[in-house]
Amino acid sequence: MKIGCVLLAAGAGKRFGGGKLLYAIDGEPMIARALRLYKDLQFEVRVCVTRAEAAKIQILAHENGFSVVINPEPERGVGTSVAIATEAILAREPALDGILYAVADQPFLTQKSVRKLMDTFDEHPNDIVSLGFEKRRGNPAIFPAEFYPELCALKEDTGGGAVIKRHTDRLRFTEVLSARELDDIDSKEN
Repeated sequence: MKIGCVLLAAGAGKRFGGGKLLYAIDGEPMIARALRLYKDLQFEVRVCVTRAEAAKIQILAHENGFSVVINPEPERGVGTSVAIATEAILAREPALDGILYAVADQPFLTQKSVRKLMDTFDEHPNDIVSLGFEKRRGNPAIFPAEFYPELCALKEDTGGGAVIKRHTDRLRFTEVLSARELDDIDSKEN
């Protein structure tokens, strides 16, 4: 099973007050935690989509084995990042069975849960698999190849969740051990 990894890191962090991904959690920037989490898992190819001015994030991504893709209009929303990243990862490895889409602001997510997600996709390669906790869907999610055209067509501020809403009959949850793993950090008080 060939799975690619997309790490979405182009948001401005407006609610956070800016610079969110470089904010340290337990002494390590959130983006570094995310890159470390995904670099040691078995992916055919890894892409990190970011902003043009995010030089530190780009350097960290390269150091952790990710190709960097720039979203020229990140202010238009996460859908543009998903579409750009999907096209970029398929240009590097067109025969992927699935693509995992992750956000960079989940500092408490564990490799154990992501491996469990990947195992679920391996068992059910025709379904969209997503981490969840007690019926609450979270990130990351893995989409099979049949959904790549829909992901490439995303625009504005609608991400993969829009594709999931259109195909709820194809969604399969994988439970995390703790709800905290699904928390994304939107403020310094989290």
